[in-house]
Amino acid sequence: MQPSDDRFRALWARDRLLCRLVAGWCWFAVFVLARGGDFTELAFGQQYSIYLAALWTLGGVCLLTLVALAGYPWHTDSWFLLGGATVCVCFWLVGGPQDDARYLFWLAVSAAYTLFVLYFLQANDGLLRLWQPGRRTVIAVAVVAAVASCAVISTVTCLRYLTFSSPNFDFGIFVNMFHNMRETGLPLVTSERDGLLSHFAVHISPTYYLLLPFYWLFPSPLTLQIGQAVALMLGIVPVLLLARRFGLSGKATVAVSLLYAFFPVLCTGCFYDIHENCFLPLFLLLTFYFYEARRPLPMYLSALFVLGVKEDAAIYLIVFALYLLLSRRSYLHGCLLLVLSGGWFVLATHLINTYGDGVLSNRIDNLIYDPEMGLLGVIKTALVNPGFLLTQMFTTSGGTWDKVAYFLQMLLPLGLLPFCTKKLSRWLLLAPMLINLFTRYQYLYDTGFQYHFGNAAFLVYAVLLNLPELSHTWRRSLLGLAAACCLCLYLCAVVPKLNGYATRWRNDRLTYARMEELLDTVPEDASVNCSTFLLPHLADRSEIYEIGYHGDRPDVDYVVIDARYSGWQDTMRAYLAQDYEIQTNAPGLLVILRSPG
Repeated sequence: MQPSDDRFRALWARDRLLCRLVAGWCWFAVFVLARGGDFTELAFGQQYSIYLAALWTLGGVCLLTLVALAGYPWHTDSWFLLGGATVCVCFWLVGGPQDDARYLFWLAVSAAYTLFVLYFLQANDGLLRLWQPGRRTVIAVAVVAAVASCAVISTVTCLRYLTFSSPNFDFGIFVNMFHNMRETGLPLVTSERDGLLSHFAVHISPTYYLLLPFYWLFPSPLTLQIGQAVALMLGIVPVLLLARRFGLSGKATVAVSLLYAFFPVLCTGCFYDIHENCFLPLFLLLTFYFYEARRPLPMYLSALFVLGVKEDAAIYLIVFALYLLLSRRSYLHGCLLLVLSGGWFVLATHLINTYGDGVLSNRIDNLIYDPEMGLLGVIKTALVNPGFLLTQMFTTSGGTWDKVAYFLQMLLPLGLLPFCTKKLSRWLLLAPMLINLFTRYQYLYDTGFQYHFGNAAFLVYAVLLNLPELSHTWRRSLLGLAAACCLCLYLCAVVPKLNGYATRWRNDRLTYARMEELLDTVPEDASVNCSTFLLPHLADRSEIYEIGYHGDRPDVDYVVIDARYSGWQDTMRAYLAQDYEIQTNAPGLLVILRSPG
């Protein structure tokens, strides 16, 4: 009778009874949410009585009690509790507010959901200890996760293009550049600065040539969108290598792999179309791995690839070099990397300032007192007035909390693990984030853009460094926090984008097909002046301009005007006054004008 008594006492323990009560209520909440409606309105669900909620909860408790009896000694109550909470979270975050308040809502939901996750991990600690995934299982999970995340990113970005949601800046310019690279081998663009120039006059990014073979075989804008996702998810390879190097267990390696693959800020950073920054996680993490593996030649080769991403990518290597000098006491490699990256940064900025369009130092002009000093002005401000520097850390031009939200979005989905070390010198790995926080250029601290890919690589590296030094309890708790916040932010920031573009495509697919047919009537060898959202669909030609910058100059063969937005009639009238003729007029879609010559 002793086993039965133990089962009965365990079943009616206070925590398990409370667990069943909350689980029963969660499933009632799921029932209400599944009926549809806007739960952010106070009137939502008022047609259901308190008695129905109590009856449903009580019925759930009875059912879960029977399951718990059959499933003894497993803690099935915690499974149903986490399951019900997870479904509720999915409904709330996917269908929740999409305005500026969405990240405050994410924080609130994440705080509650983390409690459920931590309880589940504690209640099932014994069961989880039994699971010891082997190397093949770890690799399989990582590959599946990377492929799944790549598919989501590719779907969102491809649908952006297919639904005419991608503008000239920053997608049309790259479509035009890759077309010219395929034809001439040179990164020439006409739509970037309203005239023919090399893209390298704006940003020195030879890393784009890594995608050229694929674009040469499949010359489509979709190739670029998919290529970005693939390049980003290849970063999971050095993540696995670093985890193995640091001796992480199979479970911890699976957890970190999932966190990297579904790190929301990596996904959302792709949603403004392709940028060279997508290569930063792969090349930086490879640099970190080869240093840890004591393989200097591949490390320096990877560092050269980092420098090839963009002229300012050298800053990431400068930070890594300082980390090697101050934290790892690796003076040889630290000095060599510092000289290599610092020298390239000086040379690249000199080339752009002398022969190109000039370095975009205006993004940190809030730190530069004398504009003639350029980037040196930032160093002077930091040295002579560090107090002012701190005033800028969380200050925005609009007086918002956007920088705080950015900080939390970068660190909570990693469970704050980059901070969890007794070696404070490792906090140097968080230094790249300061670039995004000290500026008032709003896109640098907006996770919907590409400016944080390098930061993410440093944070993941810090996680991998810190995890082996934590106790089992702390490691379990912080990875649980990371999993909860990562899932919640993914549901809040990524899934609504996927749903939104998929819905737009389903509803208006025939309209978009019609627009493509009309645009195909413009000859491939003709010069074109075009509206921004139509430009990427016409950019596979040697000469194309954006109306917003080119104006109504009559120096092109064709003018293509987007009639979906206001103000298009002014452009049409200006060209008609210069004897251009209407070739196509699709009301509410677009207008194509042909030169009189």
